[in-house]
Amino acid sequence: METTLLFKTMIILIFELSIAFGLCIYCLRAAKRAALAGKPFFGIDFTLAVNMNNEVDLIPDSSRNIQYPRKMTKFVEVPIGERKNPSKKEYKTFEVFALNRDEAITHLKDGYTDPLYMPPQLTGLLFAWIFFSSALLISAVVPVYSYYVFVGMILFTISNICLGPLLGWIMLMMDENDGIRALKLTLIISFIAGFIGYSDIYSFAQDKNFIMIMFILLCGLVGFNLINIFRSFSRDTTRYVAVGGAILFSFFIILDFNRLIYLEDLNVNDWNTAFYMSYSIYLDIINLLLEILEAMGE
Repeated sequence: METTLLFKTMIILIFELSIAFGLCIYCLRAAKRAALAGKPFFGIDFTLAVNMNNEVDLIPDSSRNIQYPRKMTKFVEVPIGERKNPSKKEYKTFEVFALNRDEAITHLKDGYTDPLYMPPQLTGLLFAWIFFSSALLISAVVPVYSYYVFVGMILFTISNICLGPLLGWIMLMMDENDGIRALKLTLIISFIAGFIGYSDIYSFAQDKNFIMIMFILLCGLVGFNLINIFRSFSRDTTRYVAVGGAILFSFFIILDFNRLIYLEDLNVNDWNTAFYMSYSIYLDIINLLLEILEAMGE
């Protein structure tokens, strides 16, 4: 019996997301086991602590390769009475120097950030992910060729093997409990958005004005993130934009699932199209997760 385009797309999508998210969760659990055993994970020592919700939280401690003393920083909101413009939030930067490991842990618990370097293993994974993700993007958008799905799936899988530990590292650098909540929220939103899009309540994929607005908003989000690299906006501004970005990518998921309905109406049902659509939806979901993590981070 011939399977539908939706079935083919979901097989590829679920397989690839399972690799990325599965490795992410594995890294979080491995880091916890390492902390319990008093061993470093990816070259970084973690200390078990308790967050505001009485959940076990892994606090990144210094790497054995980092020398003391080292500078740690914290951003604190300026009281209204001391601001130049009372209606606009302002922040002060406080700096301390940790002379040893115990002082560093104390400062971390007090809200200071630790300028930890990225371990060499993760640095290698990051460059590998950039390389294979770029190759995957190229292979997905070029015209279909003989081994389109075969080459694409290999690149897709390798890029997700690299991405999983990187997502785990991002979550460890914040609060991994918030990271898990962000992951669950991403899956829930993706399911609801996919259901709305595939239900064809409204023909989003055929509304050119809707698509144009989505494209303009996406360009605005990309532009903001590029500017933010060179000119750091306030945490509140960044958080609001991240929430907006999460909403935007939720609509992209709706749009892509609606495109599936449109393609099926045209009797398109092949693995090449399924691969392309799964990759498009995958990008929506990963960006949704990253925006939620940005909104939840401190």
